[in-house]
This record gives sequence, structure tokens and C-alpha cells, in this order.
Amino acid sequence: MNLTIDLTISFTGIAHLLAFFAVIVLSHRLFQYWKKEKNIFSRIFFYFFFLFAIFMLITAIGGLFFADNAQALRWVIILTSFIQNIGLAAFAYLIVYLKLPRISPWIGAVLVFVLGMISTIWIFLSDFTPYLTEAGGIDWDIQNILGLNLFRSFLFLITFLPLILILVGQIRASGDPAIKRKAFYFGIIIAFGGIVGLFDFILEPNLGLPSFSSDIAMATLSFFAFIFVIVTQKKVSEDLSKPVEKVKI
Repeated sequence: MNLTIDLTISFTGIAHLLAFFAVIVLSHRLFQYWKKEKNIFSRIFFYFFFLFAIFMLITAIGGLFFADNAQALRWVIILTSFIQNIGLAAFAYLIVYLKLPRISPWIGAVLVFVLGMISTIWIFLSDFTPYLTEAGGIDWDIQNILGLNLFRSFLFLITFLPLILILVGQIRASGDPAIKRKAFYFGIIIAFGGIVGLFDFILEPNLGLPSFSSDIAMATLSFFAFIFVIVTQKKVSEDLSKPVEKVKI
């Protein structure tokens, strides 16, 4: 395997580097929640977005140092797909834990992980060649594998959608402003990951959008994520200063 480093920096690499910094800051926010509350909800969210940060970092490294190396970029896709599987399995664990208490949450986690591994093996066996476009973005050349994209979209849908519904229900049912704010924080964070997946798996391949459109969306979302963290820091500090039972989800 040829992993020769080149210095052809792509916009994809820059966008993912910005996203990495945004997600690692969000991960720290989630770590604060987990450290204070010690509950499964905060822990799973921290795990997922820490893995999401690793995913962004790997893609950033690929886009910054291996933008002209198709073989290296293939391995970026394969490796990040595996990391996503772990994160989605963690969310599946949380969903079963919250909504199906009579069933072991490990059943949901293992099922989603196995389905995710099927898609990772599918990627490994697929014929695609990532390349650097003239516009400076990386075309991963995987968007046209329709069945694979639908399958990956399904995995994101069965994990992200139930969690969004759980958070919406929490916001509507709770009379505690701190709990409402916390549910809103988690909802915004889920939306960040969901929109990125929406561009990668649905909008780009089905609407014929240019390959760098998801990079532009990611860079824009990263900017707003930083603003979100700064603006909400005071309220988060206040929520964390309250007794655990008053802010527990």
C-alpha cells in the first residue's frame, strides 16, 4: 500500500480539520456533563462525538497530506466507516436502554454494529477511486454506489431519528428549564452530525451536487458550532452547578 505523503492540500482536508476542532470542543462539553452527572445518556453522547472527532481528524489528515493518493483515501473511507459503526452502535445501545428496558441494550448495539460492518465490508469490496477535483475538493467516488448509500442512510436514520424524538419528548414533557436547555443542547449536537450525513449519503448522490458541497456545509456548520459553544457556555455552567437530579435526562 502506497502511503506517500504529498503536500497538495485540499479544501476537504481544511473543512474536516475545522470540523474536528468544532467537534472536539463539543465533545469536551459532553464530557463535562458526563463528569458531573455520571449517567448513561451523557456518557454515550460523549463516546459518540469523541469518535466523531476521530473520524473528522482521520479525514482531515487524508485531505491535507494524501489528497492525491487514491489508495490512501480509500483507506480513509474504510477506516472512518468502521469508526462510525462504533458510534452508531453506541446510540443504538442508548435507544434500547431508554425505550426497551426489558431487552438488553447490547442486542441493539450489536445488531447495528453488525449491519455497519456489512456496509464497511461492502465499501472494502467496492470499486471506487477517490480523487482530487480541480475545484480543490476530494471526490470520494462512492456517491454513485446507490445501494451502499441507501444502506448507510438507513443506519443513520434508525439511530438519529429515535434520539431526536426522545429529546423532543423531553423538551415537551419537562417543566424544568434546565432540562429543556440540556435536551436542546443535545438536539443541536445531533443535528450537526445528521446534516453532515445528509449531505454525504443523500443530497450529493441523489441531487447531483458537486463533491465539495458537503465540505462547504461542514465548514459552515463548524463555524456555527463554535458560536453555539461560546454563546451557551454561561448557561451550561449554571446547569452543571445545579444538583444532578434536576438536570438528569
